[in-house]
Amino acid sequence: MRTQRLCLIALALSLFAAACAPGASAENINLKILPQDCSVQAGGQVALSLSGQIPAGLQINWSATAGNVVWTGQGLAATFIAPAEAGVATITVTFVSGTPSPFSFSRDCLVINGGARPSTGGAFTHPNRPTLVISEVMANVCGGLELKKYNQYIELYNYGETAVDVNGMYFFDEGESGTPDQLVPWVSRSPFALDPGLIVNTTLIPPHGFALVLSPQYAQGPPPHRMPYLIPAGTIILTIASSDTLGDDLFGIIAADNGSDTLTLYRGGLTVMDAIIDAYGTPFIAGPHPNDSDINDDFNDHLPLVLSECQSAERINPLVEDMEGNWDAVPGGTPGDGPYP
Repeated sequence: MRTQRLCLIALALSLFAAACAPGASAENINLKILPQDCSVQAGGQVALSLSGQIPAGLQINWSATAGNVVWTGQGLAATFIAPAEAGVATITVTFVSGTPSPFSFSRDCLVINGGARPSTGGAFTHPNRPTLVISEVMANVCGGLELKKYNQYIELYNYGETAVDVNGMYFFDEGESGTPDQLVPWVSRSPFALDPGLIVNTTLIPPHGFALVLSPQYAQGPPPHRMPYLIPAGTIILTIASSDTLGDDLFGIIAADNGSDTLTLYRGGLTVMDAIIDAYGTPFIAGPHPNDSDINDDFNDHLPLVLSECQSAERINPLVEDMEGNWDAVPGGTPGDGPYP
């Protein structure tokens, strides 16, 4: 009996030490706030929960930079009530255990309007949208018209925790109707070798990874004008299944001036969109066909920037929808890289 009592005392002391240890932090308890991809309609609600080895005896408080968070009991689960306006709300969990100073852990939750993450009208957005965005568009390239087809690129970023396969995805701009570009691995179309550190034989984009869509003639682009681009090792290199120029018309994806074509990334085929994935330039999409006249309605398009020569448009926050305030002009571009965690 004496041995049993000593064991119980030792167990109680060990639990107390775990709860009150000065080193307790969000990092060493491997904390996560779920769900993994937090998005909610403006004015709606989403259930939140904590995942990780949380020591006993901690007081847990929730807060949000917009909207409200309510919880009961120990605070291991909560409900986020989104604000009426779209944007990004930062959810913070603060732990107070008495002995160490309080520590906290935060994550962003996307608040959206209209049922669609990209501003595309919402009718055909994928309900389980992959964690993929158009993160950068080299939309006003260096050089004359003869070089533009080589210098243009579209950058994709996977902000999620699982790989995303872009096999079966297309994009289109505002050129000739019925000619979207299908994404394919670089080696399936182009015979030209690239730097050995680049990944050219897959359409799978890893978690927090970048892919770059280039013309199949990219490697033939003559210098100068930043050719070739300095692309970080490990970047996935994609190209298009037909044509030598990204986009549909003579000017590629930039139209006649300053990157004024919109872009829509979707899963489907040449004539039908099964699911819209993301967009650049907030095109208004009223139907499932890439050549619908409503898509090319300049009144509904709100391109985020007027770009000078040699500038790209880079997405500021990959968790925020395609809108005017979420793009920045970058001189020379940053293909295969971005200010994301």
